[in-house]
Parts: sequence; C-alpha cells; structure tokens
Amino acid sequence: MSDLVPTIGLEVHCQLSTQTKMFCGCPIVQGASPNSAVCPVCLGHPGALPVVNDEAVRLGVRAGMAVGCTVNDNSIFARKHYFYPDLPKGYQISQFDRPLCSDGVLHVLLDGERRRFEIERIHLEEDAGKLIHDGERSLIDWNRGGTPLIEIVGRPDIRSAEEAEAWLRMMHRVMTHAKVTSGDMEQGHFRCDANVSVGPENGPLGTRVEIKNLNSFRFVARAIRHEIARQKKILSGGGRVIQSTRSWSASQSVELRSKEDAADYRYFPDPDLGPIPILDADRSDAESILDAVPLDVWLLDQDMARMDGFQDQYGLSTADSAALLGSPSLCVLFEQAVELGGESAAMANWVRGPVARWVNENEQTESQLSAQHLVELESMIGAGSLSRSNGRALVSELCEQGGNVAAIVSERGLTKLDDAGEIESKVAEVLDAHADELARYRNGQKGLFGFFMGVVMREFQGRADPGVVRAVLQRALDRGPDDA
Repeated sequence: MSDLVPTIGLEVHCQLSTQTKMFCGCPIVQGASPNSAVCPVCLGHPGALPVVNDEAVRLGVRAGMAVGCTVNDNSIFARKHYFYPDLPKGYQISQFDRPLCSDGVLHVLLDGERRRFEIERIHLEEDAGKLIHDGERSLIDWNRGGTPLIEIVGRPDIRSAEEAEAWLRMMHRVMTHAKVTSGDMEQGHFRCDANVSVGPENGPLGTRVEIKNLNSFRFVARAIRHEIARQKKILSGGGRVIQSTRSWSASQSVELRSKEDAADYRYFPDPDLGPIPILDADRSDAESILDAVPLDVWLLDQDMARMDGFQDQYGLSTADSAALLGSPSLCVLFEQAVELGGESAAMANWVRGPVARWVNENEQTESQLSAQHLVELESMIGAGSLSRSNGRALVSELCEQGGNVAAIVSERGLTKLDDAGEIESKVAEVLDAHADELARYRNGQKGLFGFFMGVVMREFQGRADPGVVRAVLQRALDRGPDDA
C-alpha cells in the first residue's frame, strides 16, 4: 500500500510565565515540598470559587497575536469532564467552542523554502497535578494543579515527521521569544501531543492515533515516524487501525487507552466563570513586547538577513549556514572555533557532524567539548599526527568529559602511523593469513582490494595513514607469488 500518506496535527501545551495559578493566588513553584502550594480553589473544595488570572489572559493574547490569530472578545471557560486521579474537581477548566484565539498561521523554513501551516485555535486551561508512582501505590502532588496553560492546536496539514519537528521548533522559538513561556521542555513547560493518521492520497483521512506528552523535538520526529510505519504495516496486512492514545518510550509507543472524542468530555460552560473581556491593555502589551505582528514572519525575515551576512562572513554553503543558525549553541561553538583560528568549512564539518550527533543523542546532558578541542583536533589531523577517523571518534569522549586532546591521543596510542616499513610488515602478515582471498584477488577478483584494506586498517586501529597503506597494499598485491 505504497500510496498511503500520513496526516499529522500537533497540539502544544505551553505553561504560561505567570507568578500565580490560573484561578487562585497560589504561587507557581518548582521543586517545592509536595502539596505545599495549594488552596481550597485549586484543590476543588466545594464552595471555593475560581477567579481568572489577568496575566494569563494577557499572555494568551500575546501568544495569539504572535502567530496572527484572531483574538476573540468574550471567550468562555468550559468544564471538561473525564476521570483523572490528578484532577481533584473531577473536571478540568478549559475552553471549548469559544476559545481565546483562533485561525492563525505558523511559517516554517524547510529546505530553503518557506512553508505555511494553519493554527486552528489557542485556548486557556489549567494543568493537572502530578502522580508519583511508589511501588504498588500512587501518590499525588497537587502543586502543579491549576498552573496556567495555553493549548495551541494546529490543523492537520503536516505531512511528515520532518515538517512536524520544524513546526514544533518554530513554535517553541516564537513563544519563548515572545516571553509567553520559559519553554523548558525538560520541566514540561512546553510539551506536545501528535495526532497521526495514514490514508489514501486525496482520500478520506485515516483513523487518528494520538501520541501524548512528547517533550523533545527529536522524540516528536521519532514517535511520528514510528507511528506512520506502525499504521502502514497494520493496513498493508489487511488490519484496522484503532483510534487510541499512546505514550512514547524513546524507542516505541505503548497504548494507554482508547481515544476520546469531544462528546466524551461532556463540555459545558463553567457557571462560576463569566466571559473574558479583552482589554486594550492586553493588546497594547502584546504590541509593546512583540518585535512585530505576526512574530514568526519577522523572525524568518531576520533569519534570512542573518543568513546572507553569515554566508558572506564565513563562505559556507546555504545548508551549513541554515543548520548552524538553527542551533544557537552549535553556532556559538562554530564561531568560537573560527575565532581561535579554525578554518570555517572544517569547523562547520566538525560541528554539524560528530558534535551535533552527540548533542542530539544526549539532549539532557551539557557538552564539555570546547571550541579549542575542535581546533586542536583539526590541527593534529592537518599535521599528520592523527587520523580523521580517530579524531571523529574522540568527539564523544570530549563531549562527555572534556580533557586535553594531545594527552588523550598519546595515552590511547592514537598517534598516526606512516612508517612504510611497519606497514609493509603488517600487510605481509595479513596476506599470509588470508591466502584464499589473495589467490582469488590474483585470479581477477579485484573487488577484494577493499577487504584487504579494511583488515589492515583494523589491525592498526585507524592509526595508519590510509594513503600509505593503500600504496603498500597495492604493491604487495600486484607482486606475483614468485616475486621477491
């Protein structure tokens, strides 16, 4: 069923940068003693009435204007009913048919092309508490309950994991630049649910599966790729995809429950909360904080201007420039390395290659590798004292624990070997040990040259100069069995 195509919609829960909770005066705390920042309102005690946090509304308006939404006057809070043990009221206060913001657009740069994705709505809601599982029992910390959130709901117009990751990165950038949120993904301040379906091209949408609480750009892309492959496998085998909610465990998804629809939540207007008027002060706040409205377009225009200057300054390709500018920490590392004397193309290769790979695989760990490390590695390679393969292999160790490059190379015996006599001796040993392959090579199977090359290089553990090895090996193979 190769004609099946994916359709993806993203929903982002974004914790607002307020000092107090959504409907009470309890402080927003991190790492405090469990259940130390609670009151009758956020615990849902009977008769305790909620009051809307004006700052949360103001930040919600700012978020909507940042992505070109219509900000709706007199939006309404609703009660969303379903059972979660970490919602003490038995319902969540959210918004349903009259959200704070609607009909926005997010622009993303992908492969040098500006793409346009639609945003259905941005609505206000409160977060739930936190479950702590302790052996055979579960404990509840209510401190997080009532924390102000916006939920940003994108329309299902994303077609690949790459587009989804780029969408999420851009949304994160917009919301943090606008100071709507801290965007700390490790702490759950910016987390994503991905809705994925697979169906025939230009046909009806397939059955939707939701993957919950993704807090890493890389995990979003991985989870979506996995889910697309899972659904295609089911459908190609004649099966049926079941609408469900799943969680992601870094390598696979696990079903949590069947997926609810809006009717299952039994929304109705919250009788304790009236419509939310949008004040002139809310709009003027957004206009004073945002560099432009919409903000995403302004950011992309700034990127293009910076890209032109970056390419002129460093003489890099568009792909290298875009990749470096898209990762501020890697860009700083690159610029520091060039400032220390590194050649720009070589430093870009180090940063975009083994360094970026390590960073992507260790998102929660701070790298100990410095710009000086990269300059020293390239210098040793240029001087012929270290092979490039061994240099690249050292990057992970330097990222994990830093250290002195020259000392590590010396301790590990990684100094590059170009002694032709030693290489000739090792080549002779290898040919003697592989007499059958040698006979086949001399009988015309010249493709075995790569086999011998690989064996010799492994014997030297990457220390030998490949050019010298190639020349010595070629001479040895070309000599006949009776040659001296």
